[in-house]
Amino acid sequence: MSFAIEEGVFTINLTAITTVALALLMLLLGQAIKKRVKFFQKYCIPAPVIGGVIFAVVHLVMYQAGIVNINMDTSYQTDMQNLFFTCVGFGITFSLAKKGGSRLIKYFIMAALLAVIQGGVGVGVAKLVHAEEWLGLMCGPAALSGGHGNAAAFGGILDGMGHSATVVGMAAATFGLVTGGFFGGPLAECLITKYKLVKKSNSEEDTMADNFANQKVESGVINAHEIFKHVALLSTLLAFGLLIQFGLKQLFDLSIPSYAGSALLACIVANVNEKKQFFKVNSRIMAETSDFTLGVFLSLAMISLKLWQLIDLAIPMIAILVVNLAVTLAFLYFVVFRICGKDFDAAIMCAGMAGHGLGASPTGFANMDSVTHKYGESKISYLCVTVVGGILMDWVLLVLNTAMVSIFG
Repeated sequence: MSFAIEEGVFTINLTAITTVALALLMLLLGQAIKKRVKFFQKYCIPAPVIGGVIFAVVHLVMYQAGIVNINMDTSYQTDMQNLFFTCVGFGITFSLAKKGGSRLIKYFIMAALLAVIQGGVGVGVAKLVHAEEWLGLMCGPAALSGGHGNAAAFGGILDGMGHSATVVGMAAATFGLVTGGFFGGPLAECLITKYKLVKKSNSEEDTMADNFANQKVESGVINAHEIFKHVALLSTLLAFGLLIQFGLKQLFDLSIPSYAGSALLACIVANVNEKKQFFKVNSRIMAETSDFTLGVFLSLAMISLKLWQLIDLAIPMIAILVVNLAVTLAFLYFVVFRICGKDFDAAIMCAGMAGHGLGASPTGFANMDSVTHKYGESKISYLCVTVVGGILMDWVLLVLNTAMVSIFG
């Protein structure tokens, strides 16, 4: 860490590890605030976002006042991002798709179609307001269906192309989280009351959902040796994944995100391992590793936001986000509800998709909880949101966002 006076402003230059320390402090601050503020709990705002926004706003005020500027070394951000998506890839097995039957397949198709529509709307509105097309991606599927994780990942790629994409994506993802939580429950309640829907038992679907919920979890012993084994596996997958990225670029001039190769390789290894059982996966270690890497990755992305870069983009951002919100809600109401069965469970699914289609899976669960506590449970809806919103959509967004970056970046 060093200090200097640059252009008359006191400047602090943080090293990579001091930047991580600052990010973790802001994450802990966000967790403490979230425990005490019901608004953040209700709308499932991630702790790294809460702490990161506070720091980013303080930094904005100090920068604009000419008091101090803080330069950060976010070298570890990419590593944490790549490890997180490798964990996600390892959690995707083809047996998951079999657990929800035809309803899950329909729900998956609708969620994927929604992401494509958000991309088309985003780029279309960006052109109408004479903004650059990449803004449509960052105010579309990257931030809305993708949430803060995808917004930071693909924002970083576009930043490298000379755009202020990460700060736009983070702002758009926060907008999506809040609006997804705000409209999801009322949307489902409107459908339930309009069509006088009641919960009808479906023993086959309920059984599938129960089997998934009660699936045996291989936890095993958690000690340093087991942690070393899992981190070694993930790191090896990540290393070979980077080789895949390099090979595709050299052989076919195809650019993919740095985590894409490792996520794909992790998915292949996970499916082979499910059959052959050559590696005993401790799901608790995988889950905690995923949470840790995502927390550090998001915190680093949030504290390094330069909010002053949003000033010139505010109006086109608002236009794209408002139109995408309206189109998303209309798609859920008029299309998803009917395709997924036009019954009570379909209405609950709309609440769930409003959550992960505009923000994140936890928002979808919160939406469904608020409705099912009043009208009764919907087991198949929780299964669909878990498998599609929490797992399968990552692959759709990887392909869609990568393609849009290549076309519109």
